[in-house]
Amino acid sequence: MTNSAKIYAGLKPNVPMVSYQGAEILNHSDYSILNSVEMDKKYILEVLDVVKFFPVKAMIQYSNQIYCDTDDGWIQDYAFRNNVDLISDKNYIKAQQRDPLRMVMIGEPEIIINLEVALKSQLSNDLYITRSLPHFCEVLNKFADKSFSIDWICEKLDINKEKTLAFGDSYNDIKMLQNVGYGVAVFNAVEELKNVADQVLDIDGNFGIIDFLNKTFS
Repeated sequence: MTNSAKIYAGLKPNVPMVSYQGAEILNHSDYSILNSVEMDKKYILEVLDVVKFFPVKAMIQYSNQIYCDTDDGWIQDYAFRNNVDLISDKNYIKAQQRDPLRMVMIGEPEIIINLEVALKSQLSNDLYITRSLPHFCEVLNKFADKSFSIDWICEKLDINKEKTLAFGDSYNDIKMLQNVGYGVAVFNAVEELKNVADQVLDIDGNFGIIDFLNKTFS
């Protein structure tokens, strides 16, 4: 069970869980896959052809496996924390045998910014490319983002999207906040997200979200 799934289980909600930026939507009761949007494996080499010019680590991820060409301690820890198998894959030969959920590149924030620009300049028409954290650049199917996931859930559950609410903190939440009825940026959100949010919280951490929910729904 991934970290996000553990948190989700602790909250005991009764709605689908969005994971991997929206590449997967899981059933709330047994974590079975309700919807999955993989990235075509033909793009793996195209992404790697851009990535090779940047001093970053790259991993290719499936629901329960990560393929990487380096035995890096940080990636080992990432795989352990997310309860997925880490597979050594020199030149990513094995990973190219099937469609992955996403590719994740890890590096210094300044390098990740430049990598994102380079990837978007060549592949933005075919793939969804985003920074999820300052040191993460992720590449997915162009329909695998939280915004499309919200559309999918609203359609399946017959929810009026104008009545939806979302919280976000990073670059990969921008489209999501723009696609809900009311978008809220948390206190420590990146400036780009704050600029598109309907409201920015003035209390840090989870207490800010709790305070907002209490004031809004009590």
